[in-house]
Amino acid sequence: MAVVGAGASGVLLAAHYRHATPSGRLALIDAGARAARGLAYGTPYGAHLLNVPAARMSAFDGDPGHFLRWLQKRVPDVDGRTFAPRKLFGDYLHEVLQESGADRVGGTAVGVTRVDDRWSVHLHDGRIITARSLVLALGNLPPADPLRLGPEVPAAYLRDPWAPGAAVGLDREASVLMIGSGLTMVDLALALRQEGHRGVIHAISRSGRLPQAHASQPLPALEVSPETATPAKALRWIRAQYGRGWDWQQVIDAMRPHTTAIWQRWTLAQRGTFLRHGRNLWDVHRHRMAPEVAAAVEELQRQKVLHVHRGRIVALSGDIDVRWRPFGSDRDDVMRVARVINCTGPATDYERVDLPLAMQMRRAGWLVPDKLRLGVETDADGMLIGAGGKPVKGLYTMGPLRRPSLWESTAIPDIRTQAAALASKLVAGSW
Repeated sequence: MAVVGAGASGVLLAAHYRHATPSGRLALIDAGARAARGLAYGTPYGAHLLNVPAARMSAFDGDPGHFLRWLQKRVPDVDGRTFAPRKLFGDYLHEVLQESGADRVGGTAVGVTRVDDRWSVHLHDGRIITARSLVLALGNLPPADPLRLGPEVPAAYLRDPWAPGAAVGLDREASVLMIGSGLTMVDLALALRQEGHRGVIHAISRSGRLPQAHASQPLPALEVSPETATPAKALRWIRAQYGRGWDWQQVIDAMRPHTTAIWQRWTLAQRGTFLRHGRNLWDVHRHRMAPEVAAAVEELQRQKVLHVHRGRIVALSGDIDVRWRPFGSDRDDVMRVARVINCTGPATDYERVDLPLAMQMRRAGWLVPDKLRLGVETDADGMLIGAGGKPVKGLYTMGPLRRPSLWESTAIPDIRTQAAALASKLVAGSW
């Protein structure tokens, strides 16, 4: 088996494949930038914490305490409720990868071909890896450019917030603007502070909402069957439970085991309605900050360092003037900052993704972007559905690319379950 991508998705698949068939051979094709860590867990900053407690971050469903035991050997006085530093989880994934025995192949996949039910992955340097089955574990991509500035981009505008040096090289007192107010913005704000930056940080988004915080103590589980026939009924049900006195976190968590089934029952039009009108509300309540991170953000706001605005960017010019329009206003405001950082979150529109591998596979008809631009078309097992509407034999994906069919497909608990199921399927030869 060949796996393109050595972030969390690729590592978890390699680990589960090893468990399913110790003698099996797996080639993990790794571009080398953040091996075994990806964007999320390759951070150098200790202030970047997991947004899931340690007890739920094991690489293996069958051994839920695996990560917690690993963590307790290295950090005293932690327990299952701890929100560990993400860079430590990256170290954990690296050890899981080493123990998997996968053959790591350094290189960038630029295209694939298929001959007699075998896949050949072509690397940038001319090498070719041939395998019975191929898995795309591409993880999260850098964000798309929300401004579509083209080639005339001010030097102080950073399209990729995860590029090395995004939080350095600024005057300590310089003002910074973040486009977006979600978890990526929070990451960059904390990175700036850890680098010694003390200037004002502005964040502009269409909603003006920050992610909510996890409860500092676990709440009793709410065992209910949600009413979710349509997005509107789902929202009414959530509000009704809250009106009955349940904490909002209990209500959202009660929906968590049902979200994929709910998503799959909705029509394409209903999913589109949710994305237009309810996605941001869901995201800020579902994808939360660790309590310590939320406290740090609250302190930045209290000190009037972090200012969150509701509005939209109109234009950038000079070094660097930002023209933006506040929500509900018919006039633009202008602010001058030293740097603008695109924090709109990972790109998901594979119609526009310009990775050579994705472009070649689109042209071949093997990779089909979904209509809502969340990822790619797949069947129930993660097998890619080609341009002819049929599954492409032996070609799979996992993780974020499966959002069109699953919706919830980015957290470690989701990905490890996918990895276990896919490894078993491949070993059984039912591909």
